[in-house]
Amino acid sequence: MLDISLKGTDLTPFSAGVECDRLRLFAQVTGEENPLFCDEAVAQARGYPSLPLPPTFLFCLEMAGPRPMEVYERLQVNYAHVLHGEQHFVYHRLAFAGETLHFKPRIADLYEKKDGTLGFIVWETRVEASDGAPVADLRSVMIIRPPQPQSGHPTPRATTPAAKSGLPGLAAGPITRHQLGLYAGASGDYNPLHIDMDYARQAGMPDVFAHGMLSAAYLARVLTRRVEPAALRRLSVRFEAITHIGDEVHCQAWVTGHCIEQGDPCLTLALTARNQAGETKLTGTAVVAAAALSAP
Repeated sequence: MLDISLKGTDLTPFSAGVECDRLRLFAQVTGEENPLFCDEAVAQARGYPSLPLPPTFLFCLEMAGPRPMEVYERLQVNYAHVLHGEQHFVYHRLAFAGETLHFKPRIADLYEKKDGTLGFIVWETRVEASDGAPVADLRSVMIIRPPQPQSGHPTPRATTPAAKSGLPGLAAGPITRHQLGLYAGASGDYNPLHIDMDYARQAGMPDVFAHGMLSAAYLARVLTRRVEPAALRRLSVRFEAITHIGDEVHCQAWVTGHCIEQGDPCLTLALTARNQAGETKLTGTAVVAAAALSAP
């Protein structure tokens, strides 16, 4: 049972510096093709002070903080039984290499479902610049589930993707153990469920499996190929199914409507990532400034 009395508890704040080399490594590992995220000369020629952070990188900085497991330690939760359910970003301004960012996390909500067999941890993090100006707000939803012994990978449930017109899609993978090791090093997310086969099996998994945020980084590339970084206002992803070794990740994004965000006309986009069998792995949404969506 989750200790509901800890709802609203502040976690330990910390600061993290952003380095060009780490951003270049992250771009390389996630297949980022936009030189803006790895070539400082390109970034400066386009008016940026240095390399901007890719859309999902703030979560990586949070995982690389001094106490990434603090929330589970406070709640006395076995980390082996935790899966990432959702991840949300609200961007207030771009952050760049050379900055020191300040993270202020808190336990925002705790609840249970299915007669207590599933627990949910929601923590929110305000990210600020050194002058106190807001950079972003992060919201993570983690699911605590009991061990579920498996003898092998479940058979993918094939679906037929609907034909949609939108931004050009992309495919990444297939996922390999080597790729997961590289992503762990680039992101700072060393969750052993993704890199330690024995640990994964003890947790009831047939094998290691991909970090959810690796697939989220692939999905974000659909946006970064066409959208200026400063135009991205929100990004949310929901992890629908585990991405296994050998899976490809096929990503799509398409415009679904219009809205006003921070006083500017914006477009809302739907996002999805499926494997080669058509099984949905991630769904999501994004909000971008309409004027900054580049032409094909």
